[in-house]
Amino acid sequence: MNISKFSVPIILKDKYTAASFVASFVILVIVFAMAQVNLSDSSSVLVIHSDIFRGADFFGKFGDVMGIVAISAVVWIINIFLAQEFYYKERFLSYILAFSSVIFVVLILISINAIIKLN
Repeated sequence: MNISKFSVPIILKDKYTAASFVASFVILVIVFAMAQVNLSDSSSVLVIHSDIFRGADFFGKFGDVMGIVAISAVVWIINIFLAQEFYYKERFLSYILAFSSVIFVVLILISINAIIKLN
């Protein structure tokens, strides 16, 4: 019986990119869990954006908040793909993509936390 081995992407063998992408994945799972636990039973309209001068100016439902989380997961996947493609050509770009995905997911965490606090 011939079983083909699964090859691990090279960016997961590098400790810097692997740590960054794993950390951003863990934060993304935390964001998803936070949104699911705190907002899933909310049937009212959620405040998505609030301004100091105009007050609440963008409203949405639970699906809109989960859309934000889903789009951030898609951006995370695109960053992984691009980091893999750039690794042999320009390793520095792979590192920038890896570390920027952590920063991006932390910003999503802050925004979901603000949406939870406003509601």
